[in-house]
Amino acid sequence: MRIIHQDVKEGKIKVKAETLDDLWHLYHIIEEGDVVYAKTLRKQSQRADSLRAEKVEVIPVFLGIRVEKVSFHKFANHVRVTGPIVYSSREDVPLGKYHTITIEEGTVVTIQKPRWKGYFLDRLKEAVEASKRARVMIVVMDDGEADMALVREYGVEILNSIRRNLGGKQYSTERESEEKRFFHDVARTMEEIMRREKVEKTIVAGPGFVKEDFQEFLRENYPDLAKKVVVEDTSVTGRTGIYEVIKRGTVDRVYHENRVAKEVQLVEKVLEGIGRNTGMVAYGLREVEEAVNYGAVETLLVLDELLKGEYREKIEELLETVRHSRGEVVVVSSEHEGGEKLKALGGLAALLRFRVK
Repeated sequence: MRIIHQDVKEGKIKVKAETLDDLWHLYHIIEEGDVVYAKTLRKQSQRADSLRAEKVEVIPVFLGIRVEKVSFHKFANHVRVTGPIVYSSREDVPLGKYHTITIEEGTVVTIQKPRWKGYFLDRLKEAVEASKRARVMIVVMDDGEADMALVREYGVEILNSIRRNLGGKQYSTERESEEKRFFHDVARTMEEIMRREKVEKTIVAGPGFVKEDFQEFLRENYPDLAKKVVVEDTSVTGRTGIYEVIKRGTVDRVYHENRVAKEVQLVEKVLEGIGRNTGMVAYGLREVEEAVNYGAVETLLVLDELLKGEYREKIEELLETVRHSRGEVVVVSSEHEGGEKLKALGGLAALLRFRVK
């Protein structure tokens, strides 16, 4: 994300979305009642004479719309913002008509709010900082199987799976040949993804010795790629193995301030506190609200979905109160395992400075 202009007096911030992660952040920053300005295309009917059918022309126009609906389409790589038109650069575009602005990678958009709340500004700052950091890829592998995932700002995206039958477990010339083909397939796919997604480091993990064999193979055949690989142990492969890498803190060591790793680990810390009955954790709206009122909240975790739900105003009050008491607020994405676990706790949890009861 790049901030192009900021007008505090008018409540306007102009940004450029540069990545899919930026779109995810914008989805959670733009809310109902905001006014969003951007260049867009609009269909305009042209009058025709009685012998011709009505002609529809697509015209470029700069519009401002008052937001009524926001949707994020991660597989289509865009955010759609819908509402009535409140400003148009063309006089022939009537105000009050509904329009949808599509925000994609590369789109410049201005967001106007009556008041920019603290967590919105924090999220914008996080998006700007995140754009300066390299992404991290995780490859979990074992005999003849490799799963690849990208750790994005909003969660973990499974990118590719490679499967090859290596034959029997015992050593043979045929098995060695098949394993090399498998390693070449994985290495080439990694290179393609890392180049496309601007990944600087890849964590290669797995339960056996295949990952070490692969690392040695890279040193001999793909030396530049080998320099970008960090090896880690896991007990399993697949999606579970990918999340095991995150929980172990490996992503943090490679990419210090990664949002997903931080969110997953904080949720795990909450679950650990609940399991051990330490009294230093609160979860659910009633318990968390009580802890906030006592000024006991060190870190407040809130599921992103709650900021768009029926209890939104109450949640926002809690967020602001925690910030004023110098607590940390972490909005947890519902797109990863940590978010799913937080949702099971009611979408709201807190790590405490001291026991409330």
